[in-house]
Amino acid sequence: MKKYKKMHGFLLLLLLHYSLGQSDYAPYFYDNGPSSTSGNMAWFSISEDTPVGTQIYILNGTDPEGDPVRYGLTFEKGSTEYFRVEPKSGNVTLIQELDREKQDEISVTVSITDGRNKVIEIVRVFVMDANDEPPEFQNLPFIIDVPEDTAPGSSIYRVHAVDKDLGSGGSVSYYLQ
Repeated sequence: MKKYKKMHGFLLLLLLHYSLGQSDYAPYFYDNGPSSTSGNMAWFSISEDTPVGTQIYILNGTDPEGDPVRYGLTFEKGSTEYFRVEPKSGNVTLIQELDREKQDEISVTVSITDGRNKVIEIVRVFVMDANDEPPEFQNLPFIIDVPEDTAPGSSIYRVHAVDKDLGSGGSVSYYLQ
């Protein structure tokens, strides 16, 4: 019985020593700030005229114990998958054409794993506008009758056009040719 208690105590000490010395911490993404193209894609924005097939970002992180990490991207069920990641390198590629006028923000779940622990983060990628929409005249067709006694310099009609682009790309200038 005495031998059994010694063995039990020894096993308990061995287990305690092993569990304290073998901590396994979760991997994490580097946080490289808003203008970075490397990290976890938080604060990332992309122009809507970026060509499909372009490498747009690098998911980047580490494991505290030095184990190799793998990266992943997932989208909500039923939503369009705009990006693909190479699991080992973290290289993120655009795989679908973007259109800010249809969708100005993309929600994507990024993940990093060391094989035992997995960390996921939901990020929003902002789609930035490009001057890709032509202005459109409203109230077409323009058929105007001008009486012959209209005084020179008189206003005879007002046209209106709309451009779906934002900022200076959405401004409309008029001229007669």
